[in-house]
Amino acid sequence: MAEIDLKQLQKELKFKKLQLNSIYELSSSIHSSFDIDHVIRIFFSTLMAPLGVSRTFFFDQSQAIFRKRGFVLSEAESNCIKKNVRKALAGSPTMEVECLPAEQDKIKKLLLAKGIYYLLHISENKKKTIVLGLGRKFNRRPMDQEDCEFAFILSRFMLIELDNIHYLAQIFAKKKMEHEMQIARAIQLSLMPQKLPELKNFDIAVIYESIQEVGGDYYDFLKKKKNIQPLVLADVEGKGLSAALLAASCQAIFHSLNELYLFHPAKFIGKANSLIHQITNGSRFITLFWMLLNDDVPALTFVNAGHNQPYLISGAKVTKLSAGGFLIGFSESSVYEEKTIALEHGDIVCAFTDGVFEAQNPEGEEFGEKAMVEFILQNSGLTAAELSGGLYRKIKNFTKKTSLRDDFTILIVKVR
Repeated sequence: MAEIDLKQLQKELKFKKLQLNSIYELSSSIHSSFDIDHVIRIFFSTLMAPLGVSRTFFFDQSQAIFRKRGFVLSEAESNCIKKNVRKALAGSPTMEVECLPAEQDKIKKLLLAKGIYYLLHISENKKKTIVLGLGRKFNRRPMDQEDCEFAFILSRFMLIELDNIHYLAQIFAKKKMEHEMQIARAIQLSLMPQKLPELKNFDIAVIYESIQEVGGDYYDFLKKKKNIQPLVLADVEGKGLSAALLAASCQAIFHSLNELYLFHPAKFIGKANSLIHQITNGSRFITLFWMLLNDDVPALTFVNAGHNQPYLISGAKVTKLSAGGFLIGFSESSVYEEKTIALEHGDIVCAFTDGVFEAQNPEGEEFGEKAMVEFILQNSGLTAAELSGGLYRKIKNFTKKTSLRDDFTILIVKVR
C-alpha cells in the first residue's frame, strides 16, 4: 500500500514539476516576442500539455482577440461564442459547460460539439471579459481546483505580456505618427514661400501659425510676370495631415495653372476648382482668396472663392472684398467672377483665415473682425510687418494664453 502511495506521490510531483517548468518556459519565452499570435501560440503549447487537453480557446473582448486550437469554427460559430460567452459565465470564475442553464442551450450545444467542456474567466477585472475555454482531459478526469489554478497562473503571465504588447504598440504608433507629422511639417514649411515678393509699390507681410504639427491654412506667392504678382490665401477643410496633403496638391495645381491663366483670374480659379473637385470627388472643400497685384499702376484684381471677406482700408473707408463665387472643390461646374480695384498710396488689404477673428479669451468671447478693422484703422501709418505683428500680439494678449481654436494666418498688403 505504501509503495502504491509513493508511486502516486512521485507521479503527482512529476506533474507539478511539469507545471512549474511550463510556467518558467512561458515566462521566459513570451518576453522575447512582441507578436500577439506568437505569444498566444506559446501560451497554448505550455498550457495544453500539462493539463492534458487537446482543445482550447482564448477570447479577450476589449482587444478583440479570439484564438483557438484543436478544433474548427465557422465565422458564425465564432461570433456566437464571442457574443454569448460572457452570459454563459454569469460572473462565475469557472463554469462547466454541461452545467449551463437552459437559456444558454445554444452556446452549450456549440461548445460541447467542439469539445470545450470548461470556461474560465481569467481577468482580474470582473467587468472585463477575458475567457479561456478548455477541452476534456485525455484521461477523462474532471478539471480540479489545482488544474484551474495552474491555468489561471499561466494565463496571468500571458495577459501581462499581451498588455505590454498593447502598450508598446500604442507607444510605437504614437512615435511613428509624431515622426511622420514632423516630416509632413518640414515638407509643408518647405512648400511655403521662403521670402516675400519684392515689389516697388507694395509692402507685404504674413504671419502663419498652425495649431498642430501641420495645418490646413495655405498661402503662397506665385511667379510674377510683367509686374503682375499673384498671391493666394486659402483655408483647407479640416486639420492635420490630411488637410496639409490637400493643401500641397492645391499648390501644385496653382503653380501649373499660373503659367496658363495668370492674366485671367476667374478662369484660373474655375480650372483649379474643376481639378480639385476631381481629386476630392466633392468630399472636401477649400475657401480661397486669389489676388493679382499690378505693380505698375498700382491695382488689385481678386477672386474670392467662399473665403472670409478680406478688408480694403483706404483712409477711413472700409470695403469688403467679396466678388468671386462658391468655395473650391464642392461643385465641378462652379463659375467665378473677378474684380479690379485701383489702389492709392496708404491703402491696406487685410486677408485672413477664420482662426484669426475666432480666437477666444478664457471667457469664450471671440476677438472678432470688428476689432481687427479698428486696430488697422488706428495704426494705418505702420508698415505691413508692423501691422501684422501688432495685430498678432493684440490677439494673443486678448486670448490670455488660451490655445487657438484653428490655424492662424494674416496677410497684409500695403500700398507704398
